[in-house]
Formats: sequence, structure tokens, C-alpha cells
Amino acid sequence: VGVIGAGNYANAVFLPVIKKNSDVLLNGIISGKGLHAQQSARKYGFLFSGSNEESIINNKEIDVVAILTQHNNHARLVQESLQSGKHVYCEKPLALTTDQLKTIIPELEKKEHCYLTVGFNRRFAPFSILLKSYFKERTEPLFASYRINAGFLPTSHWLNDPLKGGGRLIGECCHFIDYMIFLFGQIPTNVQTLSLPSSGKYSDDNFILSLQFPDGSIGNISYLSNGSKALGKEYLEVFSGGRTAILDDFRSLQMFGNTIKKKRNIFKQDKGHSAAWNAFIDTIKVKGPPPIPYPELIGNAYVTLACGHSMKTGQVVNIKEYIKTN
Repeated sequence: VGVIGAGNYANAVFLPVIKKNSDVLLNGIISGKGLHAQQSARKYGFLFSGSNEESIINNKEIDVVAILTQHNNHARLVQESLQSGKHVYCEKPLALTTDQLKTIIPELEKKEHCYLTVGFNRRFAPFSILLKSYFKERTEPLFASYRINAGFLPTSHWLNDPLKGGGRLIGECCHFIDYMIFLFGQIPTNVQTLSLPSSGKYSDDNFILSLQFPDGSIGNISYLSNGSKALGKEYLEVFSGGRTAILDDFRSLQMFGNTIKKKRNIFKQDKGHSAAWNAFIDTIKVKGPPPIPYPELIGNAYVTLACGHSMKTGQVVNIKEYIKTN
């Protein structure tokens, strides 16, 4: 494994996860100026560190590239790594524009032996698997409401820079769009985004997404930066056919039907980071299907960008038409 990017997320979440997998050798890690990579290499036992992307992408000893950079570099690094014959684990989002996305799609078609996945870890969480299974026999559409108490970020934060981070809708909310696609097993047909005024304080990061699916299911995502830090981050309610499930911050899952079932993570959250990485490595080992199907990866990217377009226009966006015209 070679890692590109050694920032806060890499050190706090990702590197501890990949170090636990005994099937991989931590070969190299690089960062912009090399200093963070050097520190991470010492801490996690990488064979080398540096600042040159080519030392990872063109290294014949490296089979898997993990991309953990700022968002504007993702699509380029994915394309170059696939072209170099590497499997790629890319943190979200996959792309910030449709033009970037179009550079990746042909590589997936050419390099069938190389796998790509995106770090949509929540779909791999144990509670997520249970929740989806609870509705597997449904004969009616689903309704799901996902509230994210994201917390305030100053307008100067890199994530709010449309050229570097893409804004929080594209840069972060793609996680929750993916969750809806996972839960419903479909790509939305239409989307609409409505947002609160930013008033100079916020950065278009108080909004609601409404996703309509082919079977009539509806998913609402409320993403908010104007709330209290004392409240948990994520809260999901799902309804269908006389059943309801409530997932509270990946610490508890309640399922209501003829009986009530309750599950709790008393000591920790499990948002699926380890399961997502391990599924990717297992896929490479056995040459199985991608852990996240490519139509869902590419569909998510288009849907996310369409939601951004809807935020600007306030209009409902038809996904097929958006893909056709963009």
C-alpha cells in the first residue's frame, strides 16, 4: 500500500485502520512538503516517506494507492493511479466537477483488473447492515430522513473553497447521498436542494436535499452547520410497511415492528471504517465484485453534483437529463 496524503484525517482515522490489516505492507507515504509524511511513516511503520506523488504512483512494489489529499486532487490522482495499474482507495468525494468525473469513467472500463472504491464507510457499518436487512422484505417504498448536525466551519476553511474542497455539499454530503443509495438500492431519479441564507456567516452549508427514487421511495437529508455542539452528529429515521428504524449517531439502533429490537454500541461508535477497508482488500485478494458497485459510485458522483446544481437554481433536477447535458 502507498498513501498520498498525511493530514488530520489520515492520522486520526485511516492510518490506524490500515495498520490493523495483516494482509498489507505499508510501503510508502507522501504529503505536500513531506514533513507530515515523515512523521506518519515513523509512527505507523512505512518503509519510506516523501513529497513526490510519482514515488507512489509509479512504484512497482505498490499495488494499492490510498488517496487522502484535499478534494481537488482526487480525480487526477485516481486517473493516474488506475493508468499506472494500481488499485485505488479514494477518500470522498470522487470528483468536484463532471469534467473531472469523465476522466475516471474510461479508466474503469479499460482497467477491469484494477479496482476503485471510495471511502463511503457508513454503508459498511454493522448497524447499517442490520438496518437495511430489517427492510429487505419490504413491498412498499421507503421513507428515510437523515439529519446531520455537521458543526460550524469558518468561511475561510479549505473545505468551503469551491476549487479546493468543493463546499460541504459536494465534499461531505456525498457520504449521506451514498447512504441513501445503499439503503434504497437505487439511484435517485430526481433531486432538489433548498438552503438557508448564508448571510455572510455560513457557506451554503445549511440545506435539505430531497431525493426521489424509481420505486417511489423518498430520502431527505438535512445538513446543518448552525446547530448546537451538544447534540449528536447523525440521526436517521426509516419508515416502510409498518416498520420503523432509528439509527442514532451509530451508537444505537432501534427497530420497531411487532416487537421492538434495540442494539447499542456502549463503548464506541463504529461507522464502518475498518469494514470498508477490509472489504476492499478482500476484493483484491479474491478478485470479486467491487465492494461498492461502480454504477453506484459514478451515480453518487453525478447525483451529488446535481444536488449542487439544484442548490444554485432552486429547481428540481432530473438525474438522467443532468448526466446527458453535463
